[in-house]
Amino acid sequence: MFPVDQIDSDEYVTELRARQNILCHHNNKDPVEIFCPVCKKFICVGCMVLEHKEHDCLRINTAADKCKEKLKIHVKPIEKKSLLYDQFKASAENQKSSVEEGRKEAKNQVNQQLELMITVLRQRADDLLEEIDAKSNAKLEVLDGLIATATADQNQLDDVVDFSRKLINHGSDMDVLQMASACEQSSESVQTLDIPTLPADMTRLQLITNDMEECVTSINRCLGDVVPAASGRLVTSFEVELAKSPEEWINQVSTDTNGDILTCIWCNEDSSRNRIHIYDTNFVLQGTIPNPRAAEKYAFAGIAIDDDGNIVTSCQGSNEIIVYTKTGDHVRTFYSESPQAVAVNSKGHYVVAGSDTLTVHHKDGKVLQTTPDPGGKYFKYIHCNVNDDVIVSDPGDNRIRVYDSTLQLKYRYGTQGDGDGQANLPGGTCSLANGDIILTDPINHRFHLVSPDGKFKRFLLRKENGLYCPKDVAINRLGQLLVGEQRGEIKLFQF
Repeated sequence: MFPVDQIDSDEYVTELRARQNILCHHNNKDPVEIFCPVCKKFICVGCMVLEHKEHDCLRINTAADKCKEKLKIHVKPIEKKSLLYDQFKASAENQKSSVEEGRKEAKNQVNQQLELMITVLRQRADDLLEEIDAKSNAKLEVLDGLIATATADQNQLDDVVDFSRKLINHGSDMDVLQMASACEQSSESVQTLDIPTLPADMTRLQLITNDMEECVTSINRCLGDVVPAASGRLVTSFEVELAKSPEEWINQVSTDTNGDILTCIWCNEDSSRNRIHIYDTNFVLQGTIPNPRAAEKYAFAGIAIDDDGNIVTSCQGSNEIIVYTKTGDHVRTFYSESPQAVAVNSKGHYVVAGSDTLTVHHKDGKVLQTTPDPGGKYFKYIHCNVNDDVIVSDPGDNRIRVYDSTLQLKYRYGTQGDGDGQANLPGGTCSLANGDIILTDPINHRFHLVSPDGKFKRFLLRKENGLYCPKDVAINRLGQLLVGEQRGEIKLFQF
């Protein structure tokens, strides 16, 4: 036997040629021409007749050809998996490039913000300096005016004093008697002069600043935060062939660890047409799971992948959760009250959104937990995040309800409309590792990014990014957003 890595070696070629001339071991005379698959031996025709006649022996070349065909069957999925690794590495390299581009762009944004803040600060400083000059000059003008008035008044006083002193010291008696009355009047007049009063606000200027902590907070707020951002780049898309009459549309999408894409096709007018399509990573249709209750025309919807790699779906009219392999073989069916959608949590349990309830089943069907969950006129969507929070999207209520792992309601998000935190007939959800929720908003052609505590953060993708009536969303193994649009398009966005 030769190791696989030595098949191309000279020793292997020599051994192979030698074997082509091997003689049968029973007499070392007759050449081996036959292969016994039971004994795994090369034998001659005589041995085949005498010792191996019940072993379905074949000529060596025929046995080798059959073995090659069998090997091809084994090699094909390995080659396919190798291609998946190539895709993964290519996507990882693309993400590395995106990280570097994002690093450069984010740093440029920080520097731009810094320059903007410096410019704003400089302008503000210049304005403050001008304001200081203007206010100081205004105050100086007032003070100069007061000083001028005081000087003029003082000059009057000095004139009266000077004249009176001269009259007292040097005037004749007749001059004193004649001018005393005028001096007294002048004295009385200047006595009525008011000494100017300095206004109370004529104090030194000072710069009033906010508390330093508040100032730092404001600067941090102005500089912003570094957060992950979707590039909004449409990577690829393909169109699912849907009937126009009666109208069919994509209602749900999911993906498994191999990157295969599962889509749920919905028909309002004829539920018997509801089905699940399975596509590989090259968007080649691998199989279809038809509505098992087509004869009764019961609604057949919902897609989840369990920890065995099986497809979990539901049929509301027959109150059934139905499990299939990816090749469409039936695995099991169990009862669940009026199921509309199903998800799988980290424990491998099936979490079912019923028309009026929320129920956790063991995969064998046993009910583990249940709680009321109000229903509307439309089928719900359901998703479990990394913390096993249960996210129920209710188009009829235009909001999502988020429950913790014990089915206690944590919060509601959304109202009807087209503003921030508003949605119209919301569809499916998925979640990020940090707990953020991505919510489809089909009528408004956008995705909401919702914080783990139920606060609107921003719109992740919009119509201008190539999004049109998204019904459901998932994240594939390459970290891309897998989007199912109502009109039949499956799109992958770089995220």
